[in-house]
Amino acid sequence: MTMRPPNRMHRFPLTTALLALLVAGCGDGGPTAPSAFPQVAGTYNGQIALASSLAPEETLTGQMQLVVVQDGAQLAITGSITFFGETTEQPAITGTIDETGSFTAASGEFAGTDVDPECGRSTVTSFSLMFSGSTARLQVTLASDSCGTFTLDGELTR
Repeated sequence: MTMRPPNRMHRFPLTTALLALLVAGCGDGGPTAPSAFPQVAGTYNGQIALASSLAPEETLTGQMQLVVVQDGAQLAITGSITFFGETTEQPAITGTIDETGSFTAASGEFAGTDVDPECGRSTVTSFSLMFSGSTARLQVTLASDSCGTFTLDGELTR
């Protein structure tokens, strides 16, 4: 019978146990890779500015809140806008976010054309919602039949 020196005898069971733990950690129950999409779910609040082409020297300021629910690349956004102490709830917007944090609307308030009794048909001519860290930057331009062009601009934080 061959004897191993005592210092080697204890190393093999320890090495085997560590190797078994490492292999077990590589299975389905182990950690997953981070998502390719930024995690932007949460409530964002901040000041917004509304400008009109009919009165370019006047800019209205107000408050906006966005509530973002996220499932991978899919976002559902609800919110409210407050001007002159009056709060208007905004209909849900759905769409996707890409790896850079840029949101693309698929349906909802900023995804198409709306008809207003005072201004006629209003069409979104540009829409940008960009998430970066804990900030959401919103820029929307609407063109209407009889009320000119409106630009909504704001930076909201989570």
